[in-house]
Amino acid sequence: FLRVRVARDAPVGAGPRLRVEAGALRLSGRASAGVRESGAPARFAADGKVTVRAVGNALLTCPLWRRGCTEPKRRDGGRSPTRPLDADRSPRTDASSAARLSLPEGGSVLWAGLYWSATAERAGPIRLKPPGRGRHVTVRPSRVTWRNLPHGPAYQAFADVTGLVAGAAKSGTWWAADPPLGGRGHAGWSLVVVTTDPAAPYGNAVVLDAVQVVGGGAPALRVPLDGLEPAGAPARVQLVAWAGDGGLRGDRVSLGSGPLAPQGGGRDAGNVFDGSANGASGLTSGVDVDTFSAPLRARPRLTITGGGDVALFGVTAVCVRTRS
Repeated sequence: FLRVRVARDAPVGAGPRLRVEAGALRLSGRASAGVRESGAPARFAADGKVTVRAVGNALLTCPLWRRGCTEPKRRDGGRSPTRPLDADRSPRTDASSAARLSLPEGGSVLWAGLYWSATAERAGPIRLKPPGRGRHVTVRPSRVTWRNLPHGPAYQAFADVTGLVAGAAKSGTWWAADPPLGGRGHAGWSLVVVTTDPAAPYGNAVVLDAVQVVGGGAPALRVPLDGLEPAGAPARVQLVAWAGDGGLRGDRVSLGSGPLAPQGGGRDAGNVFDGSANGASGLTSGVDVDTFSAPLRARPRLTITGGGDVALFGVTAVCVRTRS
């Protein structure tokens, strides 16, 4: 999961050598294989009694009184006419939504990342309100990635909010509001957290956020997870994706043993991007924050296929038990 730059004169197929010095400590190692072009560097990684959580919500909605809109409890597509969702009904916000986050008792937040995305012409800050706070905090992106979708250009923005999450209540409702939006497509946000859990077995956790379009003729996304061991160990996967359409089937997620059914939403292994998000209730059109569980295979990799649906893969957080 390290970002690697390969010298032009490096021998093809030879494994890279790594040396770490920390005070009097000297460690070195060499990989048994060369660097692969596929994969993604880790945004964050940790080992210990760790687990991962992800919640989120949409920031666009389709009101029932508008022609072309459908009953929001049905996951039959997210491409109806939309307008900003302002769930807090506050005059201080134009678009807002909430998600409930619950972290393990007795645990400590190791890392937290805020991600937001929209089909729009520009990117910018978002406003975040932790549980119990009376006002929003403006969060500015440290990284913005752009991709082209059928409804136009879309961005994913990221900011490290570890301090904000560590200082908030372990369980409560988070509100996000007013990122740059467009008139069509999708808009939403997700909070991804790596935390310790005294009740969890010893394991590894990693967060990967290589943004990529899947579906609509684009190749399947394959992310190697070889750095997580051992094979056969149970894995918990949090997946964040944008712009999925619940009316288009064929989007699937696998860890190598066949399509996995998400633990929320319609729980359909053949229609994963159905507009459902951990921590939110009802349809979250164009925003999917899902949880999957499966044992790792030998040389594991996360594979995401879009089928006829076009979606934007945003983030995955994976934790694996390495000791009983």
